[in-house]
Amino acid sequence: MRKIFLSIALTLAVSPSFAQWAGKEYVVEEDAQVLEKLDEWQDLKLGFFVHWGAYSVEGLCESWPVVSEDVEWLTPHENLKEFREHYFDLPKQFNPTKFDPAKWANLASDMGAKYFVFTTKHHDGFTMWDTKQTDYKITNPEYPYAHAKYADITGSLFDAMRKKDMMIGAYISKPDWHSPYYWSPSFESPGRNVNYKIERHPDWWKKYTDFFYNQVEELMTNYGDVDILWLDGAWADKANRGQDMGMDRVGAMCREKQPGIMVVDRWVGGRWENYRTPEQHIPAEAEAIPWETCMTVNCCFSYRFEESVETNVKEARDLTHKLIDIVSKGGNLLLNLGASPEGWFNKAEVEVVEDMGAWLKLNGKAIYSTRAVEPYAEANVRYTQSKDGKKVYAIVMLEEGEQPEKAMLSGCLVAKDAVITDVATGKQVTFSQQGNSTLVDMPKKKGTAQYAVAFEISKVEKMAGKSFGKSQAAIDADNRNL
Repeated sequence: MRKIFLSIALTLAVSPSFAQWAGKEYVVEEDAQVLEKLDEWQDLKLGFFVHWGAYSVEGLCESWPVVSEDVEWLTPHENLKEFREHYFDLPKQFNPTKFDPAKWANLASDMGAKYFVFTTKHHDGFTMWDTKQTDYKITNPEYPYAHAKYADITGSLFDAMRKKDMMIGAYISKPDWHSPYYWSPSFESPGRNVNYKIERHPDWWKKYTDFFYNQVEELMTNYGDVDILWLDGAWADKANRGQDMGMDRVGAMCREKQPGIMVVDRWVGGRWENYRTPEQHIPAEAEAIPWETCMTVNCCFSYRFEESVETNVKEARDLTHKLIDIVSKGGNLLLNLGASPEGWFNKAEVEVVEDMGAWLKLNGKAIYSTRAVEPYAEANVRYTQSKDGKKVYAIVMLEEGEQPEKAMLSGCLVAKDAVITDVATGKQVTFSQQGNSTLVDMPKKKGTAQYAVAFEISKVEKMAGKSFGKSQAAIDADNRNL
């Protein structure tokens, strides 16, 4: 395998101390099925990400309140031991009686998402499928939701999303704070890491890695076609305290069970990080490797009760602009909503993603199945190109109430015999050449359509002063030869 060495600056929501995970090596995968899947995934552009678990009962910051770390985004508990006992009992209150996987799938489709990633298990170890490895699971007969129609939540969601032709991603945490072989009851648990010395207790660590392997194998075996294994908890890595999760073994099993599956051992680098996942952050420049930004609609990944998030929900215009910016740089957006204890989402968050979806329904041709093209961005304009490299899309992002008469495409010289159309309507628009730039007449828009105006340009002579026309296949070939 050829290797690309990159210094990736990641902004990580969970801890600024994770700067140590930046600058990891990226290995260009040579498995033809994986490369084909990666190419298809890069066509999709928008994913629907959901954090959901027993922590949503109290609107907690996912699993993190059980960790004793002095970080600014956690409120410490005076009696952490007592709180942990309370926390790990939350599944006894978790009864999402309003959960309807078909309704979730409809929302994903309405927002314009093309793939779905679900937290099958977060760091607290509570498993949202019918695992045979632990009783700490949604289908435990002692828990109230165990006998519901959709008790195997992961399976019901994956089935519903496939009916909408979604790619399926299984998020699972590598660390498991409920497992006695990760957090041994023999010792205190001062932080997120394994709480014993692995070299002194190799039998415990083997039991833990076998447990993890077996849970992943269940997901790969019993839940239909899975396209992405999305791994979280980068600190569970052999480079940190010897926490070797046996990723070669895990990855090989996944590829045997699910040929072509993309494995995302995020922030770790190497063979099993098929694409990069900056968190709550959009890179300043286009990246040469596959990547997605995972980002929340409000301030947090997990559910927050309505009154605490209303002022933090991103506006639909802002989300749309973020998506456009990400796509222009060659990335995907994995957009997260946290589900409520009842099994739905905050009204304000649903409204903004549906509004973004309304814009995509009209302008998706400039987003889906496109690739990056220099100069990517200039002022309020973003560029994309068709995969065959024959057409360019210029997307003019507008602020509320903004209705300019014309837009200057400073990085794009349109051929005199070209045709420019408004993507949303298919109507031809008038343009003129201005030196090495193009001046385009702007159509008037209202409502969600006014977030941005996308133009399809049939023929371009120059982009940012360079001759245009190199196909994506040629660009990909160049990248593989780096």
